[in-house]
Amino acid sequence: MNDKAKQVGFEAVRLENALQVVRPKLGGDIPIALFRLVRLVVMEDLFGHAADAQAYLAGKQLGASLGIKDLDQFLALCEELKIGMVQVRTDGPGHLHVDVHECVTCSGLTPVGRPLCAFEGGLIAGVVESIEGVRVRAREVTCIGGLGDATCGFELTIVK
Repeated sequence: MNDKAKQVGFEAVRLENALQVVRPKLGGDIPIALFRLVRLVVMEDLFGHAADAQAYLAGKQLGASLGIKDLDQFLALCEELKIGMVQVRTDGPGHLHVDVHECVTCSGLTPVGRPLCAFEGGLIAGVVESIEGVRVRAREVTCIGGLGDATCGFELTIVK
């Protein structure tokens, strides 16, 4: 339990607990629209321009906590959780490019003029940090629903 949870007298929900879904009639899937309402509408209402930073940090923390051992395991998880179909390429020493096709956050949206997928960028950065043992920064350079691109693309750079 973290210190903040102890102070207010409740136990924090951990990853293992959150993944225990028991819904005999409704199942474990939810509509993408519900995720988008929370991620894109509610978070922006609550945090304004800081919503992207909050989403990035949340994704990064989650990515680091998943215990992913290699990129193949991460790619399989992305497909299983329907985050998107992910392709990774190396763009030279210390640089990766990741494309997410059919991104859960934005695929199908009418472009709004800015990248929207900070959570996915953070998630990818957190996983790569965990696998490689180095600090990584992800920057979204293309976005399906935000900018009208074919994929949500992220440039990953090792932070020195």
